[in-house]
Amino acid sequence: MMKLTYPAGKFLILGIICTGLVFGLLISQTNNSTDNVQNNGISQITIFPTLPNREITNLVESTRLPILTYHYVEVVQDKNDTIRQKLDISPSIFENQIIALKEASYSAVFMKDLGNYFEGKEKLPDKPVAITFDDGYRDFYTDVFPILKKHSVKATLYVITGFLDRPNFLTRVQLKEIAGSGLIEIASHTLHHIDLKKADEKTSRQEIIESKKALEDIIGNKVYDFAYPYGSYSENSIKLVKEAGYLTAVTTKSGIIQTPGNKYSLYRLRPDTKTGKVLISWLENIQDKK
Repeated sequence: MMKLTYPAGKFLILGIICTGLVFGLLISQTNNSTDNVQNNGISQITIFPTLPNREITNLVESTRLPILTYHYVEVVQDKNDTIRQKLDISPSIFENQIIALKEASYSAVFMKDLGNYFEGKEKLPDKPVAITFDDGYRDFYTDVFPILKKHSVKATLYVITGFLDRPNFLTRVQLKEIAGSGLIEIASHTLHHIDLKKADEKTSRQEIIESKKALEDIIGNKVYDFAYPYGSYSENSIKLVKEAGYLTAVTTKSGIIQTPGNKYSLYRLRPDTKTGKVLISWLENIQDKK
């Protein structure tokens, strides 16, 4: 039988061709497999590092922002009303504090501005401060509002929606005028000022979500921010606040450093009856607390 012989070079070329065909087949199968995984809606594990997306790069860090809490601004006539006296400051002291804040280069912002900052949609001034009022008392219209207009200072008003038109509380007409000024952000303080930590799911949902809708119907604008009555809340409260579409929520916990991680449990401070000069010194010396 005749024996066939082939030059060694031909075997080398043939081997290279076969290797290429096998490698190409493997690549094709890998691509098809990847397509099938993606088409089936299953997440694919990425082996190689990728650049951060826009959402991640827009995340912000903490900010030193005092959120000041006020209730009554009036001269309490009833000396036996100890609760009201405890939460009250006179209009003259309040105006002195406002003037001092401006002279110390603080810039008042709405609470929704802080919410937008946390989402990377807005910048804050160098020395921001938020001036907030709880409950929606009538003296806001008679005493506070004129002072804020006089000095062109922004504030956020947390309204108990179900208490509107009651004695000592704002009327709907007054609230609409305040909201239309452009100086006051209207925010929610529930329907009936209940302790959300003790409330059941149905009641909590109504107080948090329906109060927002009711306010929006009255003022004709979106409501973005929320205050927990008594500063009391639970994990379920936070869940419902998020679900309702609020940007932020404030507590009564004392602190000055606000972070994206606690945007639904923000710290606040009570200026009480401090003079403007004392207030500024106090704010400048508060220890950072996260």
